[in-house]
Amino acid sequence: MVKRDEITKFLNQYFGSILLGKAERIDPTMANGIQLQGKDKVNKLILGVSLSVDFLNEAFKAGADFIIVHHGLKFTDVVYLNNSWKKRLKILLENDLTLAGYHFVLDNHSKIGNNAVIIQKLGGRLIEPIFGDFGWLAELPEPQDVKVLSRKCSQIFNNDVFAVFGGPAKVKRLAVVSGGGVPYEKPIQEFLAKGVELYITGEVRESRPAVFQEIGINYFSGGHYATEVFGVQELGKVIKQYFKDKLEVEFIDVPNVL
Repeated sequence: MVKRDEITKFLNQYFGSILLGKAERIDPTMANGIQLQGKDKVNKLILGVSLSVDFLNEAFKAGADFIIVHHGLKFTDVVYLNNSWKKRLKILLENDLTLAGYHFVLDNHSKIGNNAVIIQKLGGRLIEPIFGDFGWLAELPEPQDVKVLSRKCSQIFNNDVFAVFGGPAKVKRLAVVSGGGVPYEKPIQEFLAKGVELYITGEVRESRPAVFQEIGINYFSGGHYATEVFGVQELGKVIKQYFKDKLEVEFIDVPNVL
């Protein structure tokens, strides 16, 4: 058993005031910290990608006391609570659960963030933040066949990859923005200026395949959910390593078709 506030303190120390402060400035509409305080004593901590009724039901069945997600409650412009809100809050409040969300923090983090982990799994190295600091510019050790990389990404994401082979057949420099990183003019100019040969994200829009073929950059879309499991999974490992046998830690996978 661990006190709730011990976990909160650890999370604040692990992420640090600089990253948390940056998240507050850059990503003010999304959760990047504790959203709801629950019971004082925590035996089991559950992590997941997105807060939903299905996820909350699974977390409750698994014995959760403390929940951490990438996509938490979004209170911006809420003027009334519809049935979706009501159902989610009912489960949280009736079971006295603590809820924390880490959005920007788990995109930007240079070690356990979604983008950093994807780059590590591809064998690349981080260069600098990109896409308003929600993603990372990276380089592979040697140029690699882009079609081989598309298959490798499909394995990493455990999901089909929609690929636009609009750039070089072999690539070394890539940009990775997990989740909903559909790029328009400003980030595209950034990609061109920084020599990006392959862009990896979670979503695509109808207009993007033609644009990326015309500008000569390869584009992979691996699924919003599928590209964002990594941050919470790695955070779970960090928490378990710190608290050891005092705390049960589990990631619950509730895939989204997107």
